[in-house]
Amino acid sequence: MKIYKIKPTTALSLRTYFLGILLSVGLIAALFFVVFMGGCKKEVEREVQFSVRAPKAVPVQRRVRETFPLRNYVFFEAGSTKIPNRYVTLTKGQAASFKEEQLQEVQPKSMALRSLRQMTVYYNILNILGDRMKRSPRTIISLSGASGKGPEHGKARAETIKRYLVNVFGIESSRIATEGRDKPRIPSEVPGATKELALLWAGDRRVDIESSSSELMLQVGGGPHYMLKPVEIVAVVEDPLDSHVLFNVAGAKEMLASWSLEITDDQGKVQCYGPSTREQESISGNVILGDHSQGDYKIIMLGQTKDGKLVRKESSVHLVRRDEPKKESVRFSILFDFDQSKTVASYEKFLTEVVTPLIPDSGVVIIHGHTDIIGEEEYNDSLSSQRVQDARTIIERAISSSSKKGITFETIACGENLQFAPFDNFFPEERFYNRTVIIDIVPD
Repeated sequence: MKIYKIKPTTALSLRTYFLGILLSVGLIAALFFVVFMGGCKKEVEREVQFSVRAPKAVPVQRRVRETFPLRNYVFFEAGSTKIPNRYVTLTKGQAASFKEEQLQEVQPKSMALRSLRQMTVYYNILNILGDRMKRSPRTIISLSGASGKGPEHGKARAETIKRYLVNVFGIESSRIATEGRDKPRIPSEVPGATKELALLWAGDRRVDIESSSSELMLQVGGGPHYMLKPVEIVAVVEDPLDSHVLFNVAGAKEMLASWSLEITDDQGKVQCYGPSTREQESISGNVILGDHSQGDYKIIMLGQTKDGKLVRKESSVHLVRRDEPKKESVRFSILFDFDQSKTVASYEKFLTEVVTPLIPDSGVVIIHGHTDIIGEEEYNDSLSSQRVQDARTIIERAISSSSKKGITFETIACGENLQFAPFDNFFPEERFYNRTVIIDIVPD
C-alpha cells in the first residue's frame, strides 16, 4: 500500500498541517500514558497485601469434644511379622476387664499432649477391636496383610493379629479371615515413584482391618472404603486454635523471598517473629499477651522481595484474654490417603449431615489442613489448601440451604509445617494421621 504525503501551500494549510502534527503527537502521548498506567495498575494489583485477624477474646483453655477417627491399619517393621512394641498389647487377664471407655480417663491439657493422647488411643486399636467384637458376637472381620517380601509374608502378619484377638480376647477363629498381598489395596507407593521410597514402603508394610459389620466400621469417603468407628475424646486443652492471631500476606509466595513481624505493645516492648515464606502464619494470642490481660499492639510486616527490595506494611490489633472457658467446642477430622485431595467431595454426606447441623448461629468454623512430610513443601502447601477450600465449599453450601446465620469461617492451610502438624512424622501411622483436614466448631 502506498503512502502519499501532501505538502501545504497556503498559510491556512500550514496552520492546519502543524495543528495535525500536534494532535498526532498528543494522541501518541495519550496512548503511551494509557499503556504505561495500565502496566502500573498490573503492578499495583500484584502488590503484597497484609491483613491481621484476631479473636474477639483470647481463651486460655477450652473444653473440646473430639470425634477421633481410627485408622484401620496396623503397621509393621521391615521384615518382621511381630506386632511392634509401640502398639499396646494386653494379657488375657487385662483384656477381660478392658473397655474402650477407659481411654477417656486421662485428660491432657496442652496441644502437644493431645497428639500423644490420640496416638495412645490409636495404639490401642487391637484392644478396641477386641472389645467391640466381644460386645457384638456376630461381627466378622478380614485381615489383609501386605509385604514387599510377598503375599505369604503379608499373610503371616495378618495371622499374628488374628492370634492376638483369638488368644487374648477369646474371639472365635472362624470370625477372622486372613489373606496376604504384595501391596495393600490403597498403596502409598505408586508406579514410577523414585523419591522418598523408604517412607512410602513403610506405609505399605501393614495389615488392613476390614469388615462389613456396622457395629465395627463406618463408611467414609464414599464407595467401598471403610474405617473403624471413631472414638470420642473429651478434653480441656490449653491455648486452643481459636486463641491464635492469623497474619495473612497475600502474594508472599510470588513476590517475597521472606517476611518477618515486629509486634510492639503500648509500652514499647517489641516481639519479633519470623522469617517466613508462607502466605499465612498463626501466633498464639496468649503468647503475644504474655502476663497481660489485654493490650493494644502495633504490627509491622517487613518483607524482602525476590529482587532485594524492602516491603513494609502496618496494622494494629487489640487483644483481650478470657480466663473462663466458653461453651464446649466440637472437632471432626477427615483423613486422606497418600496424595489425595479429591476425596473431600466424597465426604459431602458426612460434612452436610453430621458436621453442619452442629454449627450454631454466630459460631466460628475453623478449617485447617495438613499433610505429611513426603513430597515437595510447595506441593504440600497447595494440597492442604485444596483440601481446606473443598471442605469449606461443601459446608458453606449446606449452610446456605439452612436457616443458620452469622457464621464465620477461618481457613488455615498448614501443609507439612511441623510447627502446626497434629502429629510427628517419625512413624508411618503419624504420617497417615497428618494427612488430614480438621474442623473446629467454636460457639460465639
